[in-house]
Amino acid sequence: MNQLDLIRAAAEDVASARVLLRERTEVLDTIVQTALEHGLSMEQIDKAKSPQWNEPAQTADEHQSLKVS
Repeated sequence: MNQLDLIRAAAEDVASARVLLRERTEVLDTIVQTALEHGLSMEQIDKAKSPQWNEPAQTADEHQSLKVS
């Protein structure tokens, strides 16, 4: 595969990801609107929407056992 083919393939992947993100964002917006209609506060919704980036995916022991395996 030459570099132009790689560029085309990557551009197609990005375009697909954008469509998927737009669709999922629309679904999330609908869910949020429904939650608001059912009495949840925006603070509760914002907290629920926050990604848990700081939570470790694995404990140190699990990580170590993966290295040893």
